[in-house]
Amino acid sequence: MDITLQQKIDISALKVQLEQAFPDYKVKYAPLNKRTLRVVHGMNQVVVGQSKQKLICAGNINMLDIRILIPFVLLLALFVIGGIAFVILMMQIKKKAYKAMEEEIRDFIHNTLISRN
Repeated sequence: MDITLQQKIDISALKVQLEQAFPDYKVKYAPLNKRTLRVVHGMNQVVVGQSKQKLICAGNINMLDIRILIPFVLLLALFVIGGIAFVILMMQIKKKAYKAMEEEIRDFIHNTLISRN
């Protein structure tokens, strides 16, 4: 949701106002960005940021919540490990085929290029 502004607002003052209006929510600055606020309540969050003459409020899930972060990291690790295991398995299965092809190409190069010299 966008809110049109007539003038820029002070983010630190907005932070204090939000903390007073919503005492059960955590109001924090976004990581690495002191011009954006995160209003967090459990696994939900609203990101409040200023862009030119607009104040943007965007709600989403809180990816920094431990209940989402740990399963996300574990599933990502399983995905990466699964991908690497698949590549290693396929390399072992196809090893005879690509070694035979390697010898065939090597023999061809050896017979055509080296025999001529």
